[in-house]
Amino acid sequence: MAAMAWMLAAVGAVTVGADGGPPPGWVAMDPPMSDAGQYCANRSLEDWSVNTAADGTLVLRPERRRRRDPAVREVLADGALLGYNRGEFGGWIEWLPRDGGARFQVEYVNPVASTRYRGEVLVAEGLAHLGTNQGAVLRFERRDARRWRIHRLAELDAAPIAALRSGEKDWLLLVVDGLVKVDLDSGRVQRLYRSRDWWPVMPYSTQPLGQGWLLGAARGVVHLQPTADGAYRQRWWVPARCAQLQPSCTCADPPP
Repeated sequence: MAAMAWMLAAVGAVTVGADGGPPPGWVAMDPPMSDAGQYCANRSLEDWSVNTAADGTLVLRPERRRRRDPAVREVLADGALLGYNRGEFGGWIEWLPRDGGARFQVEYVNPVASTRYRGEVLVAEGLAHLGTNQGAVLRFERRDARRWRIHRLAELDAAPIAALRSGEKDWLLLVVDGLVKVDLDSGRVQRLYRSRDWWPVMPYSTQPLGQGWLLGAARGVVHLQPTADGAYRQRWWVPARCAQLQPSCTCADPPP
């Protein structure tokens, strides 16, 4: 573990190229198609998050992904809406008023991310575990100072992992098998991309890059680049020293 921590610290953050391409010392590659290549990618020592710097450039940082607690935190003028996610062990969302008034708790949900729209709080929740893979967007609407109306704005066909506002009423959700866009006004869900080969690297953060997206993942980042037919082409960006997946496996956890 000490060697792993030293390796991550030594790598350091890198900046996406000015041309929108991989950082210096990185390469773009196709996702592996073979079982051996996918197994190697899954054993990566490194996780990379995608962040936006103060000047708007995209920065990739090595880090061990960690669960936030609470996963959702919306502080309002008269209280806080907090959401806790325990994965397959459950989760809940609770309202804590400042004046000590009536509290409430929504159970049997797995909150992942939240945003605000027209004075309301929207929460993306869901779970992918064993045979379960589903999610929803919940709308928390204020009726008055003490009452809420809670309903399901949108149903998702996969569990959400992360979220990003994209425009005034569009909410981009990274789900376990792709990207979806939710219209926060109508609740309409649009599937933007579906992947069947993310399981080795499990993307968990996202930022826009031009008309496409960069997704932080294990081993490197996933680049979704739009194509002329309205679809996306997927490429992996990885440090050049980690690009070999077979017959030998670089930048991988040593076998037990």
